[in-house]
Amino acid sequence: MLFDLIVGVVTALAVSCLVCGAQVGAGPLDMPTVARKAHRSPTPTSGGVGIALGFAAGIIAITLFSSAWRYGINAEGAALLSTCAAFCFGFLGLGFVDDAHPLGARLKFFIFALLSVGAAFSMGVVEKLPLGWDASIYLGLGVGLVGSALWVFTLVNSVNFMDGANGLAMGSVAIGLLSLAALAWPLHPGLVGLALCGAAGLAGFLVWNFPHGRLFAGDSGALFAGALGALAALLVIRRTGVSPFVPPIVFFPLLADVLLTLASRARRRRSLLEGHSEHLYQIAVRAGWSHGRVAIAYWAAMGVCGGIAVIVARSDEPAFAWISLGALALGSVLLSRAVRRWARQRGIEEI
Repeated sequence: MLFDLIVGVVTALAVSCLVCGAQVGAGPLDMPTVARKAHRSPTPTSGGVGIALGFAAGIIAITLFSSAWRYGINAEGAALLSTCAAFCFGFLGLGFVDDAHPLGARLKFFIFALLSVGAAFSMGVVEKLPLGWDASIYLGLGVGLVGSALWVFTLVNSVNFMDGANGLAMGSVAIGLLSLAALAWPLHPGLVGLALCGAAGLAGFLVWNFPHGRLFAGDSGALFAGALGALAALLVIRRTGVSPFVPPIVFFPLLADVLLTLASRARRRRSLLEGHSEHLYQIAVRAGWSHGRVAIAYWAAMGVCGGIAVIVARSDEPAFAWISLGALALGSVLLSRAVRRWARQRGIEEI
């Protein structure tokens, strides 16, 4: 199985790199029309197309050359993987249209919500939250569907919001997918292949994006990558039985920055729908950190959280998952407050 996966990963990486390279010379341009954008000259965007084509090529390569993939995955597993890919491409299409012709906020929200609910229902609704010590919270189908859809909606939006420093969001999702592959290894080759081909597609894009930003992912890339991470996480929960508290640990650095920033804006009664530059990574850039340094810091945090998630998932005690997530949440609140207080004192919290 290992050789089969290598074939898929190399194919995904190569195709993504080639397509993204072509987009550098021929892709639509992201114009620096608002102050919160970090770039100052028109830059090719919609690198998500290259990421998605690389991912698809990797999956096709594994399907063609891997007998373990073809015969080791049952009909239900194959249907779930196909449905996951279909919804990811749906998010890609929404992002590509928005890159070329920005959609109205209400229309985009409606399509976004519809895709999130449909994807959550198709991938598997989380109906039970294990607390450990033989205790669980049973959500039921209705509440579970809302919660699962909110997971998809929140993670996809978080990746989109964090896609403002070269390499940060796409590299972070790639590391998250590697962690999900580790959670599924070796009993679920379909999930492992899905995650690894996604990570390889993102790596091919990073060749052109990190650190100098010759190509941006655009909404197409952010929505595709976020959807792949969110739906792969739901599949891992469904197929491996891992605690639903584990995937939020995997993607914690992205989620924490976005949710704490929105909470900060809500506390000051500022609109949550308006564009802003108050994320912690944006504060770091204004403080003088390069895009490369900021991205590497988030990658390191993603690696640590991924390691915690794998350790927690291997434990026999389900309580360790929500305890670890709670500890990370507390630490992130304290860090956010300290950074924002420091930034306010120097007048760089916002622009």
